[in-house]
Amino acid sequence: MNRPGTRLQIIDAMRGFSLLGIIMANMLIFQYGSWGLIDIQAKSFSSADHIVNGLLEVLVVGSFMPIFALLFGFGMMKMKESLEQRQLSPYTHLSRRFALLMLIGMIHAFFIWDGDILTYYGAFGFVLLLYMRCRPNTLLVWTSLGFGVLLLIGLASLFIPDSGDGSADPSYLMNMLTVYSQGSYLDILLHRNMETPFGSFAFSFVLMFLLLLTTSMLYIPLFWLGMYLAKKGTFEQAHTKRALYMRGTLIFVPLGLVLKLTPLLLPILEWETLAVLFGGPVLAIGYVFAFAWVYVSVGERRWMTRFAAVGKLSLTNYLLQSIIATTLFYGYGFGWFGQLGVAMGAVIALGIYVLQWLLSPIYLRHYSYGPVEKLLRMGTNASRSGQPRSIAPKDAASS
Repeated sequence: MNRPGTRLQIIDAMRGFSLLGIIMANMLIFQYGSWGLIDIQAKSFSSADHIVNGLLEVLVVGSFMPIFALLFGFGMMKMKESLEQRQLSPYTHLSRRFALLMLIGMIHAFFIWDGDILTYYGAFGFVLLLYMRCRPNTLLVWTSLGFGVLLLIGLASLFIPDSGDGSADPSYLMNMLTVYSQGSYLDILLHRNMETPFGSFAFSFVLMFLLLLTTSMLYIPLFWLGMYLAKKGTFEQAHTKRALYMRGTLIFVPLGLVLKLTPLLLPILEWETLAVLFGGPVLAIGYVFAFAWVYVSVGERRWMTRFAAVGKLSLTNYLLQSIIATTLFYGYGFGWFGQLGVAMGAVIALGIYVLQWLLSPIYLRHYSYGPVEKLLRMGTNASRSGQPRSIAPKDAASS
């Protein structure tokens, strides 16, 4: 039986699995940026590129980062349990953790890659502190309301005329292609942090605010859901809950796939917003249940424990993915930005992940935590060892 606050191998494995989808989706941004260069270059794509891109859009994009969000909420609640067992304040420790996570994310975004998600997670961690004492049913209500809002926005978008593809100015994109594929580290650093894809900094600021708001609505129901699942013990004693995981898989995976496929099945209407805002998270929930189902079906086999090792080093591996990919695609490395096509990019993404899948267990034979995880523990617990400071029992303190 799992004690409250103990680390669950199935969650580490699930987190490690989610990193595979995250790098597959992020590889599109590593190769083409965030603002539409891929649409310009799609004319020269091979058939394999178009097929792989379509598969990624349906199966991967928008459906793996929500898994990370769900596990973030789940992990937050498990950490709260662990801290309370030691009679430590979860608000103090988690606040330090979220502040440091934001700092790591900002360094990542400024110096390495602007597709960072850690800053956002750290910021929303402070919001989630307000819900930490909620009962499970209250969290379920918030989760349902959040998904209801996503569904309403997606349905409303069907009746709003499409005003464009949202791509940046073509001259900006072609300049970005030159700078990122041929420029030095300083050239790319300045372009990433000083250039705006929409001409006006004021307009870009408003657009980024709206994107952040949209992202908030997309992920916060998953944060709440993760907190709910932790409080309900959904992944504790996992071997006894195979039927639950199977039902979740059979409900959410088909529903999510249908929603993600609607732009292709019914091209008459503008289904993209519904597919992204609602279909992506629904499919993510299906993936969570499907992975849990597979996990309890196969047991802790060696290949499965490798997923857990990747997940235990999730922050370090996530940042390493950025460092490796930017070195491959940016001008200060191999300069492959915008050059290889989607299919080859997917092969490279898979190769990077396989290396992490093979090497993470070897690293953990010698060290208990990854370097970034260790730093985060030190900041969370305000101790050089990274270990929380246990409070002496009341009877011992009074004697």
